[in-house]
Formats: sequence, C-alpha cells, structure tokens
Amino acid sequence: MSILVRAELRARAGRREELTGLAVALAEAAAEEPGTLRYEWFTSDDPDDLVVVEEYADAEAALAHNRHCADLLHRVPALAEMTSVHLHGPLDPGLQAWIAETPVAHGHPPLGPP
Repeated sequence: MSILVRAELRARAGRREELTGLAVALAEAAAEEPGTLRYEWFTSDDPDDLVVVEEYADAEAALAHNRHCADLLHRVPALAEMTSVHLHGPLDPGLQAWIAETPVAHGHPPLGPP
C-alpha cells in the first residue's frame, strides 16, 4: 500500500513567487526518485495558498524523498507556513516520529488489512 500525502502551505507576505519557484524545483527533484509515484502542486482560490499531493511506493520512499530534498525542504519555512499535512497509509515508526514532531501533521493508517 502506498503512502499518500496532502500538504497545504500559505506563502508568507511577498514570498509567493519564490515559493512557486521552490515548488517547481521540488517537483523536478522528486521526478528523479524511483519511489515517488506522484508529486504535484496545485493553486487555490487564494493565490497565496498552495497544495502539494504526493504519493510514495512505501514509507521508506517517503523518508527517502525527505532526505533527497532536504536542502530544498529546509527553505520552505522562510517562504511559507505549512498549515496542514495529512499522511495516509501504513505509517512506519519513521513517519510516526515525523508526524509527532510536526504540529500540523496528522496520520491516517489503514482501517483494515491492505
């Protein structure tokens, strides 16, 4: 069962253009990752709000993305506030730890067996 992630970000004042450029760079980097099945950014009614939908083959692939894109991901807090992130799928201890240390993160394990 894959891991699905949906994160919402709000650009900081005057930083939307930089955030958009960073989103493009993240999508290009994710395209090189064998375990990343989907990585798409979306806009909303408010141009300062962006959404990213990610799908990974498994929990290790999700964590590998965070390692591979660490330099880019570390730039996000200066450009945007992550307002929510939801992870769906079998959440291993590494993902559970990330959720626990991220105040706006929520984990959604499967209801039953895959």
